Amino acid sequence: MAVIAVIAAGACWGLGAVIAKTAFDRGVPPARMAEARVAVALLVLGIALAWARRDLLRPPRASVPMLVAFGLCVAGVNFAYYVAIDRLAVGVAISLQYTGPVLLLALAAATSARKPSRPAWVAGGLTLVGAVLVSGAVSGLDRLDAAGLAAALASAVLFAGYLLTARSAGRRGAQPATVLLWGFVVAVAAWSVAAPWWSWPVNRLSDPRVALSVVGVGVIGTLVPFFLTVGAVRILSSATAGIAATVEPPFAAGFAWLFLSQGLTPVQLLGGACVLAGVILAQRAAMATAGTVALEASS
Repeated sequence: MAVIAVIAAGACWGLGAVIAKTAFDRGVPPARMAEARVAVALLVLGIALAWARRDLLRPPRASVPMLVAFGLCVAGVNFAYYVAIDRLAVGVAISLQYTGPVLLLALAAATSARKPSRPAWVAGGLTLVGAVLVSGAVSGLDRLDAAGLAAALASAVLFAGYLLTARSAGRRGAQPATVLLWGFVVAVAAWSVAAPWWSWPVNRLSDPRVALSVVGVGVIGTLVPFFLTVGAVRILSSATAGIAATVEPPFAAGFAWLFLSQGLTPVQLLGGACVLAGVILAQRAAMATAGTVALEASS
């Protein structure tokens, strides 16, 4: 079920990308949308918790450092990604960001007593290849830029970072809603410094389609998928969750085909199949590892 939750999160992120295009086409810069989406998610979550679960508003003291780190990673991954797509072809930026799960596998191989299995490595490779094919990264290799590459690689590290910090905060007693609430508080504060709110194009919100797009990205493309993912990493390893999250590019391509009439090429369909195969393999590898751990614990 945890893997299904991350897959659902990937679908929400993909749908959020399509929803965001409405605002982009009407003058809202991508970086300002990244800023607004976190603020909307924070507002909705804060109201919901204040109304129904005030006990979740206060984080366990031991989790505070991880919550700050999580919030900075959430803000940083969006900022780095938007710098990357400004300087690189979008497909290249997406593909480099999704090297994050492979980085997590490498970290586990270097630091964990239980090394990632061969199927886990194959799953990571398959999903990365799939992301490259779906996003059309190869066609964008003629637009390489040193600063853009650095930003894309930073987004991969920060993507891995927010999975790790969310998992660590949960292990220190913070519930998923609490992790998100305080992570979003930190992310909004970081964005407020990087891109002050007084320069946000508020006049664009007079267009109902832009206003709905901002709210939709904040709720469907941010709050819901982050809630699903933060809950899932309490059960899954960060690497397995990261591999499952690579379903975002195929979902984004599928939603673009469905709602924006953007065609799907055979290469993109092949890429989607690679991602699906990788996610299934990662799930089986995780189940096999869990079974081995349970067997060792009982012996």
